[in-house]
Amino acid sequence: MRIPKGEGAKFSATTVYLEHLTTALSCLVPFGNKDDVLIFIDKDGLSFVRDNNHVIRIQLFLSRELFMSYSFENEIANDQSASEAGAGTHNEQMEDHLKVSVKINHILDSVSIINRNVDDIVECTLFYNGYGTPFVLAFEDSLISERVAYSTYLTKEIDNTGLELDRSQIIFECMVKGDVLYTALKDLKEIGCKECYIYAKSNDNPMENVFALISKSQLGFSKIKIPSSRSILEKLQVYDGDSTTKRNNEPVIGFFDFNTFDKIRISTKIASKVLFRMDVHGLLSVNILSQTDDVMVSDVRNSKKTSNAADNLFNFDSYTNQKQMQLPKDYPGIVIEICMLEKEAIDSLAQEEIALLMDTNDTTGMSEITKRQTIAVNKLTDQTSPLNHTNGNILGLNGKVDDKFQSIDESSVPVNFIPQHDSNGHDNEGTQDRENRKRKKTETSNSSVNGLPLFF
Repeated sequence: MRIPKGEGAKFSATTVYLEHLTTALSCLVPFGNKDDVLIFIDKDGLSFVRDNNHVIRIQLFLSRELFMSYSFENEIANDQSASEAGAGTHNEQMEDHLKVSVKINHILDSVSIINRNVDDIVECTLFYNGYGTPFVLAFEDSLISERVAYSTYLTKEIDNTGLELDRSQIIFECMVKGDVLYTALKDLKEIGCKECYIYAKSNDNPMENVFALISKSQLGFSKIKIPSSRSILEKLQVYDGDSTTKRNNEPVIGFFDFNTFDKIRISTKIASKVLFRMDVHGLLSVNILSQTDDVMVSDVRNSKKTSNAADNLFNFDSYTNQKQMQLPKDYPGIVIEICMLEKEAIDSLAQEEIALLMDTNDTTGMSEITKRQTIAVNKLTDQTSPLNHTNGNILGLNGKVDDKFQSIDESSVPVNFIPQHDSNGHDNEGTQDRENRKRKKTETSNSSVNGLPLFF
């Protein structure tokens, strides 16, 4: 017996691109795998929306071109009487879209399990008949039909306050290649990043544009600078808070909790391009366009019961002996927008530390590790050292720590400054230093504090 594919339902859509559908829905997982997702259905496609504590929100759109058949019934467009429209128990009768709330993992698990069938083409039909009815997925191949109905929940209006980009007050926008950004985020995850800075500085010469992700941890700061090549960093422009007036050579810095920022990583893995935009209110918008590669399907999917329409979706590659499932030519790909709020405004000390890190010239012979050590030493001294009254370095010298010092050890300290000990355990700091102290009458029998010499 053939399962009805949603005949008479307000919404129904059929697709065979289950792997692509699984890839898309997986982008929602970091925002709460077992939480509700709000689905908006209209004549153009499906939008999946999920909000995390009103700090970050994802909206994922699947165009109707992904489906072989797509039906959406607009009740207002049909010749409903005014009395019928007024007698509704919910707002759907007065709107041009449907809303339904379901669990993310319910849909994803079902599609993922069915997608494991590599021996046949599986058609998936989604249908929904409005408020109070279940959201139904029907799967069918040449041998079996299955139907899964999911409970739906009360839908609440989305509060967009503070999570909408102010397009008239953008302070920077940047377009970067997706796989490069994914690699950078993965590296930040591996080094245990806790807080993340976005650093953007534009220049008249596009090859001198700077876009970097900066990790903040207990050891200090680490930076990952995105190459400025146009093939990777396609666009970068800083504005004077009005979206139009360009402001070159002046950096813009955004500060985010990395656990929140890292939620975009799975989405960037499938992205071809990622567009960052940030407004004066500290809201960062991340637009992701995915032109996912064609899905490879084994050539054993050659059931005689498969429809001709489904067969036309494949091109046979004699070289690889595989059938290649082609996404529709007019399908725009997975479109994702993620909006997140800045953690807090950065203070002047953090700005100075970041400026020091970013202004370090890579041609001075210092490695990236050395630069991270220098910043870490300054940070450690300012916050934890008992000598925090010094001028920002562990030796208490009048100047800053020399960039040439690989680390703070005896080999990097001038010889006259290394305390020596005689057989009695007393300090012996050299003839010149002793005579100077005698002239000033300020010498002491032990002139070290916590293993470091006193300087006058």
